[in-house]
Amino acid sequence: MLLLLPRFALCTRRTLASTTSALLKEKKSTSSAKNVEIGDDGLPKDYKLKTLRAGSRRLDTFVNRATGQSSSEVIKLIMQGKVRVNDEVFTKKAYNICQDDVIEVWKSPFADNAALANVERTEIVSYEVTDQGYNFEVKSWKNFLSDNWRSSQ
Repeated sequence: MLLLLPRFALCTRRTLASTTSALLKEKKSTSSAKNVEIGDDGLPKDYKLKTLRAGSRRLDTFVNRATGQSSSEVIKLIMQGKVRVNDEVFTKKAYNICQDDVIEVWKSPFADNAALANVERTEIVSYEVTDQGYNFEVKSWKNFLSDNWRSSQ
């Protein structure tokens, strides 16, 4: 019986050490998770904050910068009604975007439900005028689920 006590004590120390180590790791991960913004639904926000630079506030220029698509591709998207601003479809590329505008670029219908669509969404947080043009602070979602405004077309 005397031989088992030291082993038991050693085993308990190891378990205590590994438990303490696990708790410290958990505390580190939760402390870094405190920087994650939580939405109204209790889930973490899945957007990226970005700064985009553009020469003007025109819709076509902004969509070009936000999506990385070529100017001709962006013009086609706008003319085909695949771009909307604040839930309104725009087919004119000369619209000047403003602070708090939400721009969505239609990518495809959602596979499981035709009433929904996969979109690339950008929300203008703020912008400033510089010597080189405009700096836009935006929230960007590459894959966002939205209502399918093109389902009737």
